Amino acid sequence: MSTTPTRQTDGSPVLSAPEAITNRRATRHFDPDQPLPDDTLRRILHLATLAPSGYNLQPWRFLVVRTAANREKLRQCAYGQPKIGQAPVVVIVLGYHNPHRTHLGPMVAEQVRRDAITPEIGKGMTAMATRAMENVPDPQVWATRSTMLAAATLMIAAESLGVSSAPMEGFETEKVKQAFGVPDDHSVCCLIALGFAASSQTFPGRFGLDDVCYQEHFGQPWTLGDV
Repeated sequence: MSTTPTRQTDGSPVLSAPEAITNRRATRHFDPDQPLPDDTLRRILHLATLAPSGYNLQPWRFLVVRTAANREKLRQCAYGQPKIGQAPVVVIVLGYHNPHRTHLGPMVAEQVRRDAITPEIGKGMTAMATRAMENVPDPQVWATRSTMLAAATLMIAAESLGVSSAPMEGFETEKVKQAFGVPDDHSVCCLIALGFAASSQTFPGRFGLDDVCYQEHFGQPWTLGDV
């Protein structure tokens, strides 16, 4: 039975989910001289794949950009943001519009192999998911919803392993697609820079639960207080 390691390979502790969520900041400047180890990058990406998705179709795709030349090419597609050149890794987070057409069968087969479902349930799941996906009003919106769950999971995973991150929505979609060969049935959901912060950042604050939570009906005040 596997267990989650409490120490990283360099001996530093792995943060718990609450600690990682609390500590995470959108990093403005990365240390360009500190590389991101391959093992750490693989762990971050693996943890991101454990995010939830509709019908377990996992529409996220991670285009990992590491070379200086390609990061510079990406920077030119993202209004020249310096952090793209500073961070050792930038992930182009993509949402695949039609995973049911290529990955539904293998996904169901894997669940059957793991005894998570029976073959009969698998047949019903395949039929139901196919009908639902072929009638999705906007496949791009559907793919983006699940993919952004994976993007958030990726950043929390990175923080838990001592890696800083910076999500970016400032980019020109068509330029990114053209520069990196992204097909039309994929959306560019966001960019995430990964690396190590050049300096610490002060927590900018968040609204309290009274500002963002309602109870039972929109506009009805939250009554359970704050943390």
